[in-house]
Amino acid sequence: MSDSITVHAECFGELAALMGADTAALRLAAPCTPAQLIETAQQQYPRAHDLLSRTACARGDTLLAADTPLADGDRVALIPPVSGGQPDSDRHLSDAPLDLDALMAETEDDRCGALVVFGGTVRLNNAGREVESMDYSAYGPLAARTLADIEAETTDRFDAHACRIQHRTGRLGLGEVSVYVVVRAVHRDAAFAAARHALEELKARVAVWKNEFYADGSSAYLEGTEVPRPERPRDADADTGRDTGPQS
Repeated sequence: MSDSITVHAECFGELAALMGADTAALRLAAPCTPAQLIETAQQQYPRAHDLLSRTACARGDTLLAADTPLADGDRVALIPPVSGGQPDSDRHLSDAPLDLDALMAETEDDRCGALVVFGGTVRLNNAGREVESMDYSAYGPLAARTLADIEAETTDRFDAHACRIQHRTGRLGLGEVSVYVVVRAVHRDAAFAAARHALEELKARVAVWKNEFYADGSSAYLEGTEVPRPERPRDADADTGRDTGPQS
């Protein structure tokens, strides 16, 4: 008879609501992999079956391949589609109002003749519904690492001198800033292109989820983009499901 192990699955976004908890202790036959973890979770939480089929697994700040061995006591984050090293999470994620002046000072560079700043705010209407507020949740280790990766990729690809991204977490009211993207480059074309690239990559890759609260008292998580996995890279998927909620 095979041994069994316990894996603690940390749930984020709509997955936490469907599974009824932020953390679920799953007993699994050893040896066990993320693929088996997802299958077991689907059996135990049938309401979350469909969303789990589009969920990636992460340990710390690293996405796991489907066949990665898991050990007894592992804590594995279940990353559903997102609506949006060890880098310091505070550098990229904040539960306090974002400080644009600090980002401007950090990126200041006399070599640059172009500065592009994008700020995303919570808006009044989305998809025909009146919005009162938005709750942003994030899986900190992976979100921070991905934001740092996007910053580095953006500066390299567009010959920008600086790219900084910072995202809010928590409950935000109408008009509050949820994200800043700050880019500096020598010329404006590179700065505009880099800022747009950074924002679109953020929306597609970063482990942030948005729960929208409406004037009628209801709420709903915005549909997101499935996170690329080691065995299923992003360009193998159709570029669908990207949300249109407040952040762009």
